[in-house]
Amino acid sequence: MVTIEQYRQYCADWSGDPAEFSWLVQHGDIAGVSRRAIADEFEFAPSTVSRWAAGEALPHKRIQKLVIAGLEKKARRLEVAAANAVPLPHKITGHEQTFP
Repeated sequence: MVTIEQYRQYCADWSGDPAEFSWLVQHGDIAGVSRRAIADEFEFAPSTVSRWAAGEALPHKRIQKLVIAGLEKKARRLEVAAANAVPLPHKITGHEQTFP
């Protein structure tokens, strides 16, 4: 299992390898990004992004860099949000704690 921290680092370390690009697109859900979201953001058909994920086709290198940068940015945001998360308050004996 890949953590969000590892996924973000894979994005940051991406060297242009086509197989790595496909893997990062295929596993974008780790960063909370679906293939549909990638397609919408970069104005490609969802079927095209699915072909990228399967390694059947690749966009121009410039588009690959933009996609990976977007995935890394979203992974970083999720990583920061997880680091700043606070646990839900527990029930205090005999009293309910109110939520803000």
